[in-house]
Parts: sequence; C-alpha cells; structure tokens
Amino acid sequence: MTFRETYNRSVKRLEPLYGPDEARAVADRLAAEKYGFDRLARVLEGEATFLRGDEWEADLRRLERWEPVQYVTGREEFYGRSFEVTPDTLIPRGETEQLVRTILDGSPRRRVLDIGTGSGAIAVTLAAEWGAETCVEAWDISEGALRVAARNAEAVGVGGRIRFVRQDVLEHVPGREAEKFDLVVSNPPYVPESERAGMRPNVVDYEPGGALYVPDDDPLRFYRAIARLPLLKPGGELWFEINERFGLQTRELLQGLGYADVRVIRDLHGRERFVRATFISENK
Repeated sequence: MTFRETYNRSVKRLEPLYGPDEARAVADRLAAEKYGFDRLARVLEGEATFLRGDEWEADLRRLERWEPVQYVTGREEFYGRSFEVTPDTLIPRGETEQLVRTILDGSPRRRVLDIGTGSGAIAVTLAAEWGAETCVEAWDISEGALRVAARNAEAVGVGGRIRFVRQDVLEHVPGREAEKFDLVVSNPPYVPESERAGMRPNVVDYEPGGALYVPDDDPLRFYRAIARLPLLKPGGELWFEINERFGLQTRELLQGLGYADVRVIRDLHGRERFVRATFISENK
C-alpha cells in the first residue's frame, strides 16, 4: 500500500471520533512528526510503497482509542520549540503559551520559580528567552514529570540554569533561608471534579489527573497554598493560570492575603484565564 492510500484510509477511520477537519489534522501531525511525511512529501513521495505500515497501524489504533496524538508522537510545540511529552506530563496548551508571552512582555527576572512544571515548558521557555542572567527553579510532585522536564531543559541548552525539585505544595515545604524569587509562576490543577464527566476521553483517560483536578468544595486550594508560601521578594510578582470560572474568587483570595495590584487578565478568546499580583510584605 502507498503512503497516500494509508493516510487517506486513516483519516476516514478517525473521522467518527474527531470529525473531518480534526481527523485530518491529527493524521497530518502523525505523518509529519513521526514518519517525516509533511504535505510536500505526501505530494512528491505519496505513491511510493509505505514500508512502515505495521508501525503506522499500531499508532492509528492508539489514536482510535482517543490517545492524544502528542503522546503518540512524543512531542508538542511550545513557544517555537519542540518539547517531549509523556503520560507523566500535561500537554502544553495555547493558554499557557499566552501566559508565558505576557510574562515575557515584562523585563527579565533574575530568579524564577515554576510550580507544577510538568514538561518544563514554562521554566525552559523563560530560561531560554531571558538568557544567562536568569536562574529558574522548577517544582513538581511527579518524578516522571521532572525527568521529562530535565530532558527538555538539556535539549534546549538551559539545563545548567534550571534546578528541578520534587515538591508537593500541599504538604510541608521546608522553610526558605535562601534568596527569595523575583517571580513565581504556576499552572496548577484547577478543573473541578464535577467537570470531569464533560471532558473528552483524550484528556480524561490519558493526561495525568493529579495535574488537572481539584475538589468541587475547594477549587482554589493550590492558589491558596502557593500564595501563602514565603517565596517572593518584596515587589516580586505572582502569576497564575486559572479556571475562567474563578477569576473574581482568585483575585479576592490574593487581596485577602496581602497582595497588591491584583489583576485578572483575559486570554485571546476573552476568557478570564490569568492572574497577576505583586507581593508587598509577609502574607497573612
């Protein structure tokens, strides 16, 4: 069978799950990122016999079980760089890239902390874009995620400027005698458990639940825990990605903990998805 025949049949098999447009986009990603067949190659070489049909079929079956194409290819793009992703990490999304772009609109910070680093997309991007004067610390509860993030840092060439630490912010965090941070950023779990049933299987069945869900009766638990930690220098900034439902509540929480200039920022779709605040003095 030629590659063009393989590709076309695969799109048809994926359409009942994803619809025509997304099915083609998923097949395009698989073809280009894992098999080297971008659209031009399909035109020029599509009639050649495809010798990796068995491997392709195995990947297609994974996609038919709703496994995200990013886990099948093992990669996702973020801020113009290719990041390794595995089932130990969330798949970086456009909202998080917008958060990073907004932070980068400001001046470089010397010491940065990324809490819940996952694939390391935030930590690695900030270190790479701000250059040699910026040192980053990255926390995650998952050893698997930290290993992935460390490989991504090495691949981008910033491994020497990022310290990866296994830390659960809901448990005891050792007292910090070291120099405080100029910026703390986090994309923590923020999806209430009650929303799980309405989410697609490619998220619910494959992405790490510990990085996604929070109890319905305490959806701000991670924001509260992080904001109370003695992490920031006076004048340092705290940045969060948030659930669009809880912009007002998150702002009120931070104001109540003594933060100043608390701002809720909308994403490109007009949804309240980010919060920025300034640390002034010891939190309450």
